[in-house]
Amino acid sequence: MFIDTSPIIYYFEENVKYIGRMEKLFDNIYAADVQIVTSMITYIELISYPVKLKNSQLAAKYREYLTNSESISIYPLNITASDAAVKYRVNYGLKTPDAIQLGIAECCGADFVLTNDSSWKRVKELNVITMDELYG
Repeated sequence: MFIDTSPIIYYFEENVKYIGRMEKLFDNIYAADVQIVTSMITYIELISYPVKLKNSQLAAKYREYLTNSESISIYPLNITASDAAVKYRVNYGLKTPDAIQLGIAECCGADFVLTNDSSWKRVKELNVITMDELYG
């Protein structure tokens, strides 16, 4: 499963609307030994806000989670993922960061892509699920 930035933020910030869904998802992922994949785009997006606020504790929490979890991997941006990103950028008019996320999801063979960006639902090559669809 590929997870975009926003669901991870919802989990860590205990978003009232989505925390129950994210806790259930992570419980199911750990129980089934499912591998979560994300990208350096997510890492950059997660770390940027706490760094801007000079909240080194939250930045360290995100960094620790993304780099030391047994269930999550950061898939690298390589030429194959970049070519896939170009396809999503050209075919769907997505912004480069979104196209990279989807290109990486494709390259790592994700069965599902979890996001809260409804514009990704247009992508037919991947099984995109929004937060409202997750256990909805």
